[in-house]
Amino acid sequence: MQLVFVHIPKSGGTSFHAALEDMSGGGYLHLVPGQNDPEDINTLWGIGGHFNYESPLVQFTKKDRVYVTLLRDPVERFVSFYHHVQARPYHHLAKADPELLEMGPGDFARRLAAIGNREVSNLQCKMITGRGGITGVKAANHARAQFTICAPLTKQPQIVAWLARAAGVEEPPEVQRLNTSKAKAPVDLSDADRAFVEGLNADDMVLFERASAKGWDSFED
Repeated sequence: MQLVFVHIPKSGGTSFHAALEDMSGGGYLHLVPGQNDPEDINTLWGIGGHFNYESPLVQFTKKDRVYVTLLRDPVERFVSFYHHVQARPYHHLAKADPELLEMGPGDFARRLAAIGNREVSNLQCKMITGRGGITGVKAANHARAQFTICAPLTKQPQIVAWLARAAGVEEPPEVQRLNTSKAKAPVDLSDADRAFVEGLNADDMVLFERASAKGWDSFED
């Protein structure tokens, strides 16, 4: 068996990578497309990265895979992404459109939605299924069938403890907060902006609500 962590951006994944690397004793690789040689990944305990469920990278892994992912409230994930870009003038989106750095969150969301940027619209459904245009209900059904763990990032400590036990690690690693963005100022979404972001992520909202429901997580049984 091999763990495959589908890392959805701005959903606590960097901290999770660190915990997985710690508990695996060098048997986990954070894959970066174009920077890692995938030929030897079958020998690893686990891999993870910003790839979706149907990524060609996963074709190199063992067929007996254990899929894991972390979800985040879609509005919170958007705000974190907004902070991430605002704090990084060198971000590829900011370099392509410097005006983004001067925008509030509502205009930022509308500008990216207008150009079809995937980060602001149902990204979580897209990544856990590997497909666009899928409903939140179908994405949730897919997650329930194919993922051993598909849970809110707030449950990350419990997930790490469960995986550590499964890996035979006596002391689970501490989950640290990594890759947090320093915002220029606190961001409060207006009602109109919040409604717009929720509308862009209606299917992600359904997926997140279902994955947050009591009894969803098999790892807590």
